[in-house]
Amino acid sequence: MLRQEKLKPSSINRELSTLRHIINYAKRNKKFYGENPVTVSGLMTEDNQRDRILTPDEETRLMDHSAPHLKPILVTALNTGMRKGEILSLKWDCVDFDNNLFIINAPNNKRKKVKRIPINSYLKKVLLELKLKNQAISEFVFLGDDNKPVKDIKTAFNNACRRTNIKGLRFHDLRHTAGTRMLESDVNIVAISEVLGHSSIDITKKRYLHPDNLLRHAVEKLAVFNNDCSQIRSQENQDHLQ
Repeated sequence: MLRQEKLKPSSINRELSTLRHIINYAKRNKKFYGENPVTVSGLMTEDNQRDRILTPDEETRLMDHSAPHLKPILVTALNTGMRKGEILSLKWDCVDFDNNLFIINAPNNKRKKVKRIPINSYLKKVLLELKLKNQAISEFVFLGDDNKPVKDIKTAFNNACRRTNIKGLRFHDLRHTAGTRMLESDVNIVAISEVLGHSSIDITKKRYLHPDNLLRHAVEKLAVFNNDCSQIRSQENQDHLQ
């Protein structure tokens, strides 16, 4: 059976990259001569990105049918765009209520740098209620029904999606939903990149600034401008007639 029939393109590319590295190492040490076949053939085309956005109706249903310990985790994801690992590893000493910030330590985030994520007013209310309930029990923010830190939410999340008939939704899609909602609310792309913790602005642009959407947004701005002008002209005509 061919490898592409068993594995995704991304998995095959990781294997090819390893093989390319081995052959290049052999060339440098005079153990292999000629062109690197992996470099010549190239890697497979990957199409791993899925645009799955949680709609407001789906969000309402998902919250209504989620286990109690899952709800504040979902709220955190949708209001910060944080990754699952970052959320589940949160401790109360990472929550700065005075400055409304999460302080994510380097070992707990993908970029391995200290990360500061703003807490909005809605999420702050949820966290304060959770603090009254959980802080005396554990240093971790999110606890399960057994009052132990939540380590995995796959079963609870899948059950909530099944009960609400929400198909094709991954927990990571909540991060994409947060980024898309910020963009649709005209939040600056630089600010979105900082909130999501991308390593470069180019990653954010590639993920969220789709050319067709940019063009539609641009011409819609012209419609708003022309509507405003029409209202001004109409008012001027009425004033002239009076």
